[in-house]
Amino acid sequence: MASIDKSKTLFAFTSPRTLEKVIPEIELLGSKLSGQSWEEKTQIEFFKLLAVSDFYHGTKTPKDIPFAARDRITRAPKALGFVDLKPKIKITPAGRELLKTNRIADVFTRQLIKFQLPSPYHTQKKSRFFIKPYLELLHLLKAVDSLSKTEIALFFLQYTHIENFDTIVKKVLDYREHVKRFKGSRRTYAYQQFEQEVKKVYQEEIEAKQLKTRESSDLTLQKFIKTKRSNWIDYADAFIRYLRATELISFQKNTLRVIISPSKFQEVDHILRTIDRNPTKFESKEDFKKYLFSAENIILFYDIRANLVRALEKLSFNFDSSLNINKLKELLKNKIEDTKTEKIVAVEKSLKDFRAYDDILSIFERLEKREVPDPPLYMEWNVWRAMVMLNYAISVKGNFKIDLDGVPLSFASGNMPDIEIEYDDFVLIVEVTMSRGNKQFEMEGESVARHFGKKRRATNKDVYCLFIAPKVSEATLAHFFNLNRFTTRYYGGKTQIVPMNLKQFLAFIQIAKEHKLSSSMPIKNYFENAIRLNSSATPLKIK
Repeated sequence: MASIDKSKTLFAFTSPRTLEKVIPEIELLGSKLSGQSWEEKTQIEFFKLLAVSDFYHGTKTPKDIPFAARDRITRAPKALGFVDLKPKIKITPAGRELLKTNRIADVFTRQLIKFQLPSPYHTQKKSRFFIKPYLELLHLLKAVDSLSKTEIALFFLQYTHIENFDTIVKKVLDYREHVKRFKGSRRTYAYQQFEQEVKKVYQEEIEAKQLKTRESSDLTLQKFIKTKRSNWIDYADAFIRYLRATELISFQKNTLRVIISPSKFQEVDHILRTIDRNPTKFESKEDFKKYLFSAENIILFYDIRANLVRALEKLSFNFDSSLNINKLKELLKNKIEDTKTEKIVAVEKSLKDFRAYDDILSIFERLEKREVPDPPLYMEWNVWRAMVMLNYAISVKGNFKIDLDGVPLSFASGNMPDIEIEYDDFVLIVEVTMSRGNKQFEMEGESVARHFGKKRRATNKDVYCLFIAPKVSEATLAHFFNLNRFTTRYYGGKTQIVPMNLKQFLAFIQIAKEHKLSSSMPIKNYFENAIRLNSSATPLKIK
C-alpha cells in the first residue's frame, strides 16, 4: 500500500511512457515468474530478463535494479489491475484479456475508468482525494470542449475531489479569458500562472521553507516553483498519453488541443452516463481486487449488441447479425482499420505537390518550441508527411498508428524503423528522435544501426538510413561516422547512415521544393555523396 497523504495534486503514471509498453512486459513477467514471490530476488531476475528482451530500449544497467523492476511493474501494471503481486505473481483476468485481444483500446478504457483515489492500493488518512481521474478528465473535456496541455497541468491536476468540478471548470474558462486580455505572450502569461498556482497549492511548504526538491540542493523558491511546474507538465503529458491509448480522445488538427475524438462521441457519452463518478468503497482488499481485476465489469458502448449491430449496418455491408458479440466486434474492428487505411491514403494524396508545405513547416516550428501535445510522436508523423510530400517514392510507410480522425496515435513498435521508403532502385529508412545529448546516443545508437542491418538483409536494393533529430549529439555523430567506415558483419558490412539536424532537414525539403525534383536520383546522389565524404574524411588525431 502507498500513502497519498503527502500528495497535493493528482499524479499520473510516467513509467512506462506509453501504456502499450505494459503488454510485452507483463507477458514476460507472467511467462517467466508466475507463481513466485515478488521480492528482491525475483525483481532482479525480471529486470535481467527485460534487459535482454527485443522490446527493451535501455542501454545502461541501473544502479538499483530491484527499484528499476518495481518501477516497471508496481506502478501502471499493478495499479491498473493487469498483474497481482501478492501473495504470488500472477496475471489477472484483465491482464490476460490485454494479452490475447486485438481490441486493446477497450481493455485500457475499462481499467483506466476503474482507477480511483483513494483505494486499497492508494490510502489516505486525510480526505483530499475522492476521484476517478481518467473518468473525470473526460467529464472536464466535455464541459469545456477542449484542453491544452498547460490547462491540464495548471488546473486538472488540482482536481482531487469531485465536489470541486465546477470550481475547476471556472478556473479553466477564467484562464482563457485572462490570457486573451494579457498584453504579453501566452507563454509569459502561462509561466506567471504556474508561479501563482504553485504558490497556492504549496503555501504551507513555502511558509515553512520546506523547499527541498528531489536530486537538487538548491533550496530557493525559484527552483522549487520551476521543479513543481516541470512535474505538473510531465503529469499532464502522462495523463494525455494514457487516455490517448483508449482512442477516446484526440487532438484538434490546427490547435493541437486535446478533445474528445469526434468519432467516439457516442462511446464517451455512454461512459459518462453510465459510470458512477463516486469512487467505490470496498469492504476488503480482496473485494477491491475482484473489482479491479475483472475484464467484464465495465459495460462499454459496443458491449451492447444493439449498438454494435447499428454501427455495422451504417457501414452498408452484408453481415450475419446472429453472430456472437465477439465476432461482431471483430467485424467492426476490421472495418475501422480499413477506414484508417483509407484516411492515410487520403492524407497522402493531400500532401502531393507540396500543397501542405506551409503546414508541415508550422508543425516543425511548434515542435522546436515544444508546443505540441506529444513532441516525439508528432515529430515522427511530420517527417513522414514531409517525405510523402516529395512525391516520387513507390511507397512511404510510416510505422506509427493513427486514430479514426487521422491524428497520430502511437509510435512504431521497437523492432522496426520509424519510416520505410521504397524508391525504384534503393530503399531509405528514416529514424526520428526528439532526444538530445548523451541520452540520444543511448536511446538511438544501437537501434538505428540494427534496423539498417535488418532492412539490408531483407532487400536486394541499396539501403540508406536518414537519422533526424532537433540537434544531433557529438556522440551520435561519432558513432555513425565510425559505423559507416568499418565493416560490421551484424549490420551487413559498412552502414550508410546519414544524420541530419532539423535545420538541415528543412533545408533538404526546401531544395526539393524549389528545384521541383521529378525523380529519386537526386536523393540517392545526395546520400552517396554524404557517405563518400564520410569514408574519405580523416579522423582527428588525439594528442
